[in-house]
Amino acid sequence: MNQDAYFSALSTALHAAHVARPTLVIDKQRLDANIDHLLEIINRGFAYRIVAKSLPSVPMLDYLMRRTGSNRLMCFHLPFMMQLVEQFPAADILLGKPMPVAGAQRFYDWYQSRAEFLCFDPDIQLQWLIDSRQRLQQYEDMARRSNTRLRVSLEIDVGLHRGGFQCDQEFSRAIEHIERSEFLQLAGLMGYEAHISKIPAWLGGSNKAYAQVQQQYQAFCHVITEQLGPDALDDLCLNTGGSTTYPLYGEAGPQNEISIASALVKPTDFDVDTLEHHQAAAFIATPVLKRITDPDIPMAAGLSGWLRRFGLIKRQACFIYGGNWLASPCYPANAKRSAVLGHSSNQEMYELPDDCLPDVDDFFFLRPSQSEAVFLQFGELAIYHQGSITDWWPVLDYPKAEHTDPHTPLFAQRPAMIEKG
Repeated sequence: MNQDAYFSALSTALHAAHVARPTLVIDKQRLDANIDHLLEIINRGFAYRIVAKSLPSVPMLDYLMRRTGSNRLMCFHLPFMMQLVEQFPAADILLGKPMPVAGAQRFYDWYQSRAEFLCFDPDIQLQWLIDSRQRLQQYEDMARRSNTRLRVSLEIDVGLHRGGFQCDQEFSRAIEHIERSEFLQLAGLMGYEAHISKIPAWLGGSNKAYAQVQQQYQAFCHVITEQLGPDALDDLCLNTGGSTTYPLYGEAGPQNEISIASALVKPTDFDVDTLEHHQAAAFIATPVLKRITDPDIPMAAGLSGWLRRFGLIKRQACFIYGGNWLASPCYPANAKRSAVLGHSSNQEMYELPDDCLPDVDDFFFLRPSQSEAVFLQFGELAIYHQGSITDWWPVLDYPKAEHTDPHTPLFAQRPAMIEKG
């Protein structure tokens, strides 16, 4: 199906669903095709962990968990993790970044106030990510005060250089620290390697970067087996991967688990060589409010005419409902954000080619550059399948302020950002 036919069919479905406001649309057929590509890699011998921040919707996560058979989630925001603990009591959760110890304490205060109603057991289902000896000590002190035992995974630097342990004496001491502590248990390692797909050819390219990551990851594993014995890795979660790198994993190496999510909807930030076989599955659809011919710069009609004559301002433009998202226009083809009036979150202006003039109330489409922030701006995701909008999937709720009493309900009903059409 060509671009005109695809977006015409999508527009028809949105009109049939009486949509009349900016809407984040998920193409379920394309989502399924991307999941199938993921399964080809996972079936080579990896466990799969779903990155919840990139697909922040309980129904979407539930769908992905059922399609892939995985109960493993990676969480990056503590208030969202609390919702997932309630919604997915059988989930195995790994924190995707190290949290301030005060945040971890808040989680346990919240959990203890609800323990009798929850089926989730953090002692066996939760891994905190630790990136330094200092944070390791902080978490041990918290666990001692609470008389609990924490499962911790160590963030290791395998080439990205975004923090975490180096393969040196500090890492060895951290392993020793955990081993002798009655309040800590080593759950695994997490080595993020998003840099692989961005290494230019003159530095060796992605193949060289991937090989170095494998070598570095193996070095960390060697330290563990040297200190804890040859079977020490058997029960550990050895996590790696990302949306732009997961297709490179042809066979299991030192790692046994891969995390991805954004590749399944493919925002524009993920238009990379390693994901050429994936399809964009997320679009912002927003109504055209106004059409403009010969747009003028305010107070400068003469200058505007001169700029149009030399092609510096297009002769056709439109104003859309909303705007200023982390997104790029994709339909009508060759539409471009106008510089005449600048950014607007209310009615943003886009220049149009002369041969493609959408009518007022037609839909204008953009592709998000990322999913984790953009999805949360739209309240509900419209699910497009077989020519119709078949469902609406809510996104995760925003939390109350951090200073609220942890023993009161954490999540209030969020006012609708924009009413559903």
